[in-house]
Amino acid sequence: MMFGWPVGLILIDSAFAVAMWICLGRFFLGVALHDHSSFIIMRWLVQASTPLINAGNRICPREVPEKLRPLYAGFVVLVIRFYVFPMITGYQVSGLGDFPLEKTILNLF
Repeated sequence: MMFGWPVGLILIDSAFAVAMWICLGRFFLGVALHDHSSFIIMRWLVQASTPLINAGNRICPREVPEKLRPLYAGFVVLVIRFYVFPMITGYQVSGLGDFPLEKTILNLF
């Protein structure tokens, strides 16, 4: 057990965390750059987040503009991590810093 969580749950949560941060990174970088930018980080974020956004389009309202869909997908993953995941596992989470990936990053500083 690491951080009071079993290793399997940490791996699942880390996958959700990476998906969430990729979607949010694409949105925030997309504010300044277009999706077809030659900037390598933006190209990587677009390639990594497109399957997540396409999966999120099934639950995303049609009124949400195309530029906001990465933010919407990231928010849905955040809600799953913050509310659904602790409800299923029984672990208490009081903030984003209580999750294993974010706690590790915060401990580096």
